[in-house]
Amino acid sequence: MNNKNFFTIIIFLGILVFLGYLFYNVLIFILLAIVFASVGSPIMKLLQKIKINNKPCSTSLAAAITLFGLVALIFSGFYILVPLVIKEIEVITSIDTKLYTEALENWLFQADFFLHKNGFLTKGDHLSDILIVQMKSFFGSISISGIIGNMISFASALVILLFSVIFLSFFALKDKEFFFKMVRNAIPNSFRENYDRILAQTRTQVGRYFSGLFIDNIIVGVAVGVACYFANVPNALLIGVLIGVLNTIPYVGPLIALGLSLVFSITSLLPYNPSASELSMLFWKITIIFSVVKGLDTFLLTPVIFGKSMKIHPVEIFIIILLAGYLGGITAMIFAVPAYSMIRIVVKEFFGNYYAEI
Repeated sequence: MNNKNFFTIIIFLGILVFLGYLFYNVLIFILLAIVFASVGSPIMKLLQKIKINNKPCSTSLAAAITLFGLVALIFSGFYILVPLVIKEIEVITSIDTKLYTEALENWLFQADFFLHKNGFLTKGDHLSDILIVQMKSFFGSISISGIIGNMISFASALVILLFSVIFLSFFALKDKEFFFKMVRNAIPNSFRENYDRILAQTRTQVGRYFSGLFIDNIIVGVAVGVACYFANVPNALLIGVLIGVLNTIPYVGPLIALGLSLVFSITSLLPYNPSASELSMLFWKITIIFSVVKGLDTFLLTPVIFGKSMKIHPVEIFIIILLAGYLGGITAMIFAVPAYSMIRIVVKEFFGNYYAEI
């Protein structure tokens, strides 16, 4: 590769990265549409085999039916889960806090005694006073108008997201090469063969990643749900679905699922006035189940499903996800591994002769 081509590739890749960063949201919409199209592709093929008046089903009709089915499936999941969540919220709001005032005061007294004894609090200071000051400061900083504004912004963003993904998914289902053709047409002729090879390898790698992620989430969700059911943990179904869905977010997702599971399970027992030992036992049941299943997932399933298929070392994956979370938050963490895999493929294609192995 001569210097001219080398710098041309560097500049072109730099422009692509800059545009991707600049239009980050649009890129996410397109990626979601491509995922939808990949998931719906088998259904599309099946529908196109069906004949109406001795004519095969049109691509547009097959895409519309497929998209409707996928959206209906997603909303069915929400239809099942939302009532469970609402029920738990109603339970939480109906709890008589007076029943637990004495227990809370006793806990604060014991905590005060421990903190004073070990020198964490000076004489005259009390944990309850510190908590009250912090709570006043927290609630004082809350702006109702700001909350309403954020809710409106969130609702608007959600509507735009749904419309954009559905619209783009329809055309991606009609022509699964649509987005890739757009990119190919924007690439100089001299690099189109490189692009075709990169695309072929990226499709294989990304397909493996999302297939593996889907299988991994199902295994983890079912394992946690079944274990909670046999351990007599309340809301076992909801807990299993929570960990199955939130496991998509690397490292942070399972912790969020654990916190929500503890809240939903413990609050469901509060109306029955449980003893401290019962609450403690429930806490440890959920924590141990999550720790065991997630430990097996991290040290057994993840290396097998992702390490071998993606050919990326677990430590490498961990560092990439951390960097993505720091730069782009949760969304970036979800797409970090496939994006990194694609970058590796691009570097190998254009600069492979500079490296012994990539």
